Amino acid sequence: MTKIKESVVLITGANGGIGKALVDECLNKGAKKIYAAGLNLEELNQVFKNIENVFPIELDVTNLEKIKKCATKCQDTNLLINNAGVEFKVPFIAEKSSEAALMEMKVNYIGLIDMINTFIPHLEKSKNAGIVNILSLGALTIVKRLGTYCASKSAAHILTETIREELEQKNIKVMATYIGYVDTSMVPEETATEKSTPKSVAIGICKGINDSEPHIFADIISRGFIKNNPIKTHFFE
Repeated sequence: MTKIKESVVLITGANGGIGKALVDECLNKGAKKIYAAGLNLEELNQVFKNIENVFPIELDVTNLEKIKKCATKCQDTNLLINNAGVEFKVPFIAEKSSEAALMEMKVNYIGLIDMINTFIPHLEKSKNAGIVNILSLGALTIVKRLGTYCASKSAAHILTETIREELEQKNIKVMATYIGYVDTSMVPEETATEKSTPKSVAIGICKGINDSEPHIFADIISRGFIKNNPIKTHFFE
């Protein structure tokens, strides 16, 4: 079982939107220390200026050397929240769709693989270890205008499902959260569907972490979706 209270948490993509809200909510839930990671250290320092127990750290999840450098600085991490993500709103049949797909895969999928493998040696030292992958309903269904993004999140979903049992043996709990539309810069203002606030989503995610839920549905849209579309994972040898 993974609990946020007294945990040392590392949150990627922490400088805005859901990432910033997760930092706030983890503090509210009693985290001992939070590494707030992101691309722009200067911006992180401004966002978290004078906030006790929050330590900004530069991290590019597409760069394995920088991931390793981060892990060396954050060896006491016991709860890894992989929140960094990109969405280019590109369908498959479009100019430069392969370029968009490649970057989304690097950040949303390959970055998770490298983060998880790099941090496992540190996480397995803890009796309260967990990995939380912040995914999307786009991992479970197709949004036509977001084809390349959905592909990257689907890959991340398969990654999460695949490693859960193996890491359970190392006492590392693996969870994923599936989110609908959230009122952030990634979601267009003209989106007609109801949007959740980053704060409410962060509250739902942290509740799911404390309840050790393997699949966390933290907003209205995702909870409505999963009632009619339960996750079914089949494994073949």
